[in-house]
Parts: sequence; C-alpha cells; structure tokens
Amino acid sequence: MDPRSVRNLAVVWMATAGPLWPLAAQAEGSGVGAAGYLAQLIGGLVLVIGAIVILGWVLRRTQGGLNRGSQVIEIVAARSVGTRERLVLVQVGDEQVLVGVAPSGLRTLHTMNTPVQAPAGGEADFSGALKRAVSRGMNAEQRGTS
Repeated sequence: MDPRSVRNLAVVWMATAGPLWPLAAQAEGSGVGAAGYLAQLIGGLVLVIGAIVILGWVLRRTQGGLNRGSQVIEIVAARSVGTRERLVLVQVGDEQVLVGVAPSGLRTLHTMNTPVQAPAGGEADFSGALKRAVSRGMNAEQRGTS
C-alpha cells in the first residue's frame, strides 16, 4: 500500500476508535493536522454517544428487573380538576384512597369502603386523545373538500 492510503485508513480507523489509541499522535506528526484533529473529535463523540447508549440500556434493564411483579400501589384513575390540581384514586392492597394532588402537596380526601372499578377502555391517555383529534381533523377536511 502507498503511504497515502495507509494514512487515510489510519484516519478512518481513528474516527471509529477515538483518541484512546497511540496512533492519533503518529497521525498528527505525519502531517495530517486538521484531519487528525477531526478524527479525534469524531472518535470522542462516538465514544460518548456509545457510553450513553450502553448506560441507558443497563439502567433500563436493572430498573425494569427490580419493579416487575412487585407493584403493591396502583393508580386506578386520575382526573385533572385545575391547571395544577388533580384527583387520583390509588389502590393499596384491598383498599382504595382518593388523594388530592396540588403544588402544595398531597392530601387524603377519602378512603373508599367498597372498591371502585374503573370503566374498561376509559383510560384517557395522550396518544388516544391525539389520535381522536387527528381523525376528527381528517374527517372535517374530507367533508369540506367533498
């Protein structure tokens, strides 16, 4: 191989391996200059992004393994009653507690004697509300163009 292709191969290798290898110092001394600096910069970026992805994966695996099957406290229903206030029905074992949530803190409002069953399919989530809003908008457009 000629020296130019060896140098280009070293720059590509440094971009993937990062500045941890002693070849980075050799590349700077051989006249690569800006290319060597760019390879170090890209290599460092690849290492940092890789570390973030690996740590996120490990964190998700460890937290998910600890919480599975051990949920004693469950939120049955939640309702917003103001801009920053909510009512939350919490199931703890066989008992249900109605809790008021506000910026000032939590307050127990009522303890249910008989458990309340949440209606099936009545869960108000953002994705469901967004789908309904988009479908309404599409239906209105279709009616307007027809």
